Parts: sequence; structure tokens; C-alpha cells
Amino acid sequence: MGFSDKKFEITAGALVLVMVAALGYVVKTPVQTAIANSDFTFEMPRPKAFFASLFDLGNREISRTYVNPFDKKKKEEAKKPEVAKALPAPKPAAAVAKKAAPKKEEAAKKPSVDVNVVQDTPAEGLGAEIARNNAKAAKEGAAANAGDTAAADPTKETNKNSADQWRALLNAQPTKENVDKMVAALAAGELDAASFYSIVGELLKSNKSDTQKMGIYALSSSGYKAQAFAVASEHYEQLTPEAQTAAHAYLVSYATKGYLTILQGALQSTKASIVEVAAQVVIEGYQAAKSGNAATPPRASRGDDVVSSVSGYSKFVPIFKSLAQSGDATIAQLANSALSQIQTSVAAL
Repeated sequence: MGFSDKKFEITAGALVLVMVAALGYVVKTPVQTAIANSDFTFEMPRPKAFFASLFDLGNREISRTYVNPFDKKKKEEAKKPEVAKALPAPKPAAAVAKKAAPKKEEAAKKPSVDVNVVQDTPAEGLGAEIARNNAKAAKEGAAANAGDTAAADPTKETNKNSADQWRALLNAQPTKENVDKMVAALAAGELDAASFYSIVGELLKSNKSDTQKMGIYALSSSGYKAQAFAVASEHYEQLTPEAQTAAHAYLVSYATKGYLTILQGALQSTKASIVEVAAQVVIEGYQAAKSGNAATPPRASRGDDVVSSVSGYSKFVPIFKSLAQSGDATIAQLANSALSQIQTSVAAL
């Protein structure tokens, strides 16, 4: 079989080769374009077969571009200052105020309620106003009180402590100076009698002799009163010997003509301790009057009181007769002893 006999096969093969070459040309152009536009360039390995001639680039020029991947980051950093410079500068205050002016005009057109607070200075509030008024009132009150005090006695010093304050003071510092101040407060009406005698009673209950004697000193400084006699009588037995000596001298001083009525009331007390002390004081007073050594009260020099006489004790006879029937043996014995002395002297008159 010759060439003519195979012309059909040869023609078909040639046609195939032409089609393959045409296809390679068609495909080559977009591939080269894509490679040129890509960030990285590379070359495909060239085939060494028959088809290599179909895709051989020959002496044609190839455009190659090398792209550094770090250039993009450098460009972004280089652009930052430019962005900062491109930011708009702050508007002047005058421009802002001018722009805000229309808003104020619109707000003025809307209905509103205005509240004006009147005060001395913008920085002061209600608290400052109240404080100023209080200070003014206190100043005026102090001036008025100062005027009244000066009019009454400009040299007199008042003590306006409460009962609890006096109690705390005397319990902590039972001194003569503090006792004198408390007695002055009692005399001025700044301390009530009940609180005064309650504080004195606490002093007499103390285990310290000096404190007990301050209690007796407070009673003697406050004057001669039925309640003072009762307080001293109730605490007499629990006093130390030194304090009892001071208390005895104070109690016996009641046995004068001016204070016999206080002793009469004490003899009729419901408390046995008070009745016993009163009976003993009456007996001692009677014996002193009989011997002419009756005690002189502190205020005798002013003529307010005089020394008791034997005849003055006749008023105790009915009281002692009643006490002689008492169920308390001590009281009954004291009453009978007093009657035996007083009745004999009264009968001899």
C-alpha cells in the first residue's frame, strides 16, 4: 500500500495537528495576560517532546514583574500621616456659637417655665441660707441672754449642766470645787432637788471615805432641809468612821430651835433608820440644851435662829409617847429614854 492509499489517514492527522496548534495559540494569550497581572511570575517547565515546538516562545520578549509582599504594609504606614493631616481642624469657638445660635432661638420659641432662686451669691444654696439664719438667731439670743444675766448679776457664773452631767462629773472628780458648783446650780434652780439628793446619795454609797465626806459636805452646803436630813440618816450606818464623824456633826446641828420642826417630821417618817437617827439627835440636843452647851446653827449670827432651850423640847413628848408603842424595839427604847428625860425637865419647870 503506497502513499496514495493512506492519504485519508494522513489528511486526518494533519488536520488534528493544525487544530492542536490553533488551540494552543488561542489558550496562550489569556494565560500570558494572567501571568503578567499576577503578583508572582513563574515559568512552566518546557516539554522536550514533539509538542514543545508548538508552545515554544522562541525569541519573543516576556514581561516579568517582581512584587515585594512587604511593600503594601510600607505604603499603608506612609499614608497614615497624610490621613492625620487630612482630618478637619477644630472649628473656632465663634463658629460653634454661631451654629448653636439657631438652636437657642428654636428653644426660645418653645413654651417653658422659669424658676428664679434668689440668694446672696450664686455659690450659696439653701443650706448656707439656713446656717446664716441660725447663726443670726443664735447671736441675737445670746445677746439677749447676756443682757439679762448682766442685769441680774454680771459677776455670777452659772452652771447649766444636766443632772447626768453633774452625776458623771461628781463620780469622776468628787472635789470640793465641783461640789460647790453643783450646790450653786441647785441654788440657781438649774438643778432640781431630786437629782441633787440622788447624786449626793451616790457619793455617800461610795467605798471611799473622802468621797463620802464630799457627800456630807454637799448636804451641809445646801442648807438644813428635811430631805437632806433624811438622806444623811439613811446612809449613816454604811459610812466610814471618818465620814460618820462629819455626818454626826451635821445631824446634831439640827437640834436647834429653828430646825426642831424638821426633827418632828423625821420622827414621824415611815423609815426606821430616819426615826432612830432623829430620836438620837433630839436626845443629844436636849442634853446639850440642859447643860447649856447647845449647838449654835451657822446662821445664828444673822438672827435667823437661836439656840434651843429645854422648854422647846416639850413639843416632842406626844411624839415620843406614840413611838414608845412601836413594834421596833430600838425605836421604842429610844422613845422611852427621851420621855424619861424630857418629861422630868418639863415637870420641873
